Amino acid sequence: MTEYREILVGRDRPLARITLNRPDKLNAFTLTMADELLAAFGEAEADPAVRAVLLGGAGRAFGAGFDLSAVAAMDPPELGPVLEDHFNPLIRAMRRSRLPIVASVQGACAGAAVGLALACDLVIAGRSAFFYEPFVGIALVPDAGNSLFLPRLVGRIRAAGMALLGERIPAEEAGAWGLVWKVVEDAALAGESEAVASRLAAQPAAAVAATKRLLGAAAEAGLDAQLDLERDLQDQAGRSADCRAAIERFLKR
Repeated sequence: MTEYREILVGRDRPLARITLNRPDKLNAFTLTMADELLAAFGEAEADPAVRAVLLGGAGRAFGAGFDLSAVAAMDPPELGPVLEDHFNPLIRAMRRSRLPIVASVQGACAGAAVGLALACDLVIAGRSAFFYEPFVGIALVPDAGNSLFLPRLVGRIRAAGMALLGERIPAEEAGAWGLVWKVVEDAALAGESEAVASRLAAQPAAAVAATKRLLGAAAEAGLDAQLDLERDLQDQAGRSADCRAAIERFLKR
């Protein structure tokens, strides 16, 4: 099995476990992490003994979104290729996978990490979890599938509130809105997430894969076109002076 730097991967067949592992950075994404996630999902997909995937984040957060220090280092920022080459292939692979994927979310789930969680089939949230779309506040636009997943899950008005105002949606409210399947106490999160993933792994594999395909076809028509639009608009946004200034302010904090 491949060795990774920024994620942890384990297989206790029929369950594969994938964990974002930059806890000191609240699991903020890097290009390396995105590429490693894509490779890990590919390995799980190719193993016939794997029947489900459990995705989580090490430490006190699921994920803080893309590491803005990487954007600040780009001159000029070229975010279109970042999405096209690293993030969009990951989202597509997760949605096209035969495997049911369970996200186990605690603490911050922000930006691209929201897209990652919503690309899973079920989301289990601890009470500490909150969902947060900070893009507009740093002069960027939603990506990682957020602009398609959010309005279809919570409706256009709530999605607009999340995306335009950048308010944090706590776990209980996220559950009421339909962003998560179940909210549990943080102490019970790992056990409940494992139990749900194990239940999925025990179901008939062909029926699970076909059902996932049906639900995706009904709920995610246009995903490819939306990912392409996110790529193009994010590339424009990332080159703006407003974005540069906002990221500099964020990093100074």
